[in-house]
Amino acid sequence: MPSENILIVDGDPVTRQMITQVITTYGYTFKTAENGTKALDLIKKNHFDIVIADACVPGLNGLDLMSEAKKIKPETFFMIITGYSRDYSYEKIIRAGAKDFIKKPFTVSELQNKLIRIIDEHNMEQENKRLLIQQAELNAQLSAIISVASDLASELDFNSLFPLIIRKITEMMGAERTSLYILDQDKNELWTKVAEGVDTIRLPVGQGISGRVAQSGELLNIEDAWKLPYFNPEFDKKNNFRTRSVLCLPIKNHDGEKLGVLQVINKKNKQRFDTKDEIFCKGLAAQVGIALENALLHDEIKLAFKKSIQTLAATVDAKHPLTAGHSRRVTQYSQFIAKKMGLTRKELDNLYYAALLHDIGKIGICDAILLKNGPFTPEDRAVMNTHPLKTKDLLDNFYFPRVLRHVPQIAACHHEKMDGTGYPYGLRGDQIPLGSKIIAVADVFDALTSPRDYPKYAFGKILDCNIMPFSKVLAILKTDAGTHFDPHIIDTFLDCLPDIFLDQKDGHFTPEYISDAIDQLAK
Repeated sequence: MPSENILIVDGDPVTRQMITQVITTYGYTFKTAENGTKALDLIKKNHFDIVIADACVPGLNGLDLMSEAKKIKPETFFMIITGYSRDYSYEKIIRAGAKDFIKKPFTVSELQNKLIRIIDEHNMEQENKRLLIQQAELNAQLSAIISVASDLASELDFNSLFPLIIRKITEMMGAERTSLYILDQDKNELWTKVAEGVDTIRLPVGQGISGRVAQSGELLNIEDAWKLPYFNPEFDKKNNFRTRSVLCLPIKNHDGEKLGVLQVINKKNKQRFDTKDEIFCKGLAAQVGIALENALLHDEIKLAFKKSIQTLAATVDAKHPLTAGHSRRVTQYSQFIAKKMGLTRKELDNLYYAALLHDIGKIGICDAILLKNGPFTPEDRAVMNTHPLKTKDLLDNFYFPRVLRHVPQIAACHHEKMDGTGYPYGLRGDQIPLGSKIIAVADVFDALTSPRDYPKYAFGKILDCNIMPFSKVLAILKTDAGTHFDPHIIDTFLDCLPDIFLDQKDGHFTPEYISDAIDQLAK
């Protein structure tokens, strides 16, 4: 049904005619009813801003009509007409819920004045409601921006954080999906750090909607992407999607340099994004820009730190040609075990650097012993056994971020044994850090499965120089579970070995060695 503005309810056709003439003069639409029952039926089926009703209208009097109508549509304004001041006083009518009252007989001028006043009051109330709704929306948006800013400022692991933020932006913008593109200046292309519902996307700067925004640095608000000559619909067809409205804007750092693009797609229940969406999204993009700049800077610093540590670890391995890669492999094996055990991100990071640096103390061992071609004398062994303490001393003087504060202790305890016969502290069982127990398994495994140009020595025996057959390696690991190694870690490591061999199939191990090992593990 079409929406009407004013309903006139009066049993007198002359009064109805008089009121309709005034309403028509002001251009308002209207309907009329000669009794209260018909009026209530009209109210149920139509929207009226104002109802002008005679207090003594037939069928259902004006006050009862107002009472019933407000149960259905409480926002409706009522003006009551009455010629019976004794039965229908001003106070009684207003207390019943009417916005105004006019007494018969009345002039056209009186009706005009009353009508203008009540219409102005109605419009003011509607405007106030609109402003309250707008204020609530702005408060919600401000709260959302503060929430996003708080999330972005509280976490440096952006690989897990950004997808959550993007989902939140999609929800707050009332959209179907959102994508965050990073600008690769070296390759002059964009790539999706986060793209809801699709795999990673790469596209040249200047191509497509996001590429154009990355190139120009200007916001684009598009009603239908498929109507654009530079939009390629093939991606939509491939992913069974229909891109319609798009709000795409650049992400910049503090200096105004472009870092990426934020793209919000398909405004729900509307043909396009409006000006309020643009303002809101600009606020979000500014917060994302700050976080993204911090993330990229953090990643660069983290990468520089990681490369420095890897180089430092490699200097020890490089002391002897056949030990090259030892620290790297021990780190890889340790990470396989730790991930299988479900360690946290922080624990994995501490283990990573501790494994890389577990032998860094060997820098302090003289070459005559460190590079000795042959078994150690008891005196040599005593000197060699000091390298974990030297590792601890070196790493204690190395600045590690707070989240990596356990690295020195983990690295220093990789030669401790479950039965307390290890070194340098003689720790046993749960006294040994979990990361150290993991490194111990990885370290021995790599030593036994790597070639040396001097005889290996382990478990009180002098071994030969070659890679140990896997059957012997397996026997040693199982036999010493409980005395040297943590049994749970040995079990976990054996579960990981197929994946480890797969990871190393083009490098450290020969295909024949891998095949033999896989066969024995399957038994």
